[in-house]
Amino acid sequence: MNATTDRPVEKASTARRFAGGVLDALFPRVCVLCRSADCADVHLCSKCARAFDLASAEPFCPRCAHGVGPYGVQDGRCHACRDKRPWIDAMVRVGAYRGSIGLLVRKLKYCGRDEIDLFVAARLAESMRLSAWFERIDALVYVPTHWTHSLGRRYYAPRVLTNALSRETGLPIAQVLRRASGGPHQLNVTRSRRRDNVRGKFGVIAGTVIDGARLCLIDDVSTVGATINECARTLKRAGAAVVYGAVIAKVNTESGFTASVH
Repeated sequence: MNATTDRPVEKASTARRFAGGVLDALFPRVCVLCRSADCADVHLCSKCARAFDLASAEPFCPRCAHGVGPYGVQDGRCHACRDKRPWIDAMVRVGAYRGSIGLLVRKLKYCGRDEIDLFVAARLAESMRLSAWFERIDALVYVPTHWTHSLGRRYYAPRVLTNALSRETGLPIAQVLRRASGGPHQLNVTRSRRRDNVRGKFGVIAGTVIDGARLCLIDDVSTVGATINECARTLKRAGAAVVYGAVIAKVNTESGFTASVH
């Protein structure tokens, strides 16, 4: 390419940089967590970015995504799932539901922070790519909700997250699951009753054919894993060969205590 043909490109690049500088001056970038103007990138300040990186580096179980310590995984399972038979074949997360990661999830779910979906989708995509099964995925499936659970919200976080994740990974979205009935929200149900609360509440959309499909369920938070496992059960009974899971945050349960997702 000669100098003459280069000039329009250079001028356009200069114009974009100038426009970006004007916008930054009028609307300074602030951290989505602490609102500081000291942004290390377009989302987090340097302090929050360090905290987020530390939190997302914590090890977790490859089957249920529960946090683990040294030697906490044996034969592909941890203490939280070793004696159970989860329908999910494997699962990844960005981090535990606490601190900066928990705050990001709450802002995404309840505060309508549109830019957060792109950030967390990029980080979740990183976690997925590090798994042994990423290349096997045929399509993404978000955990659906009943319309009564969406009242008063600008959007449904798992769907928004899945759209961003599809753009980030290039994987298609399969519209195959539906929430057949409402009932109490999981937030209002005790840990021991969460599995019963979602049992039979999901179904496959009429006319859907998923025989032999390798699907990845997407949700924002997993507490005891009741909802995502019920979705996996529904998909497998409809013919899916393998169902993986990917969430932003996983609630770590210790000594029978489960943190609430507010």
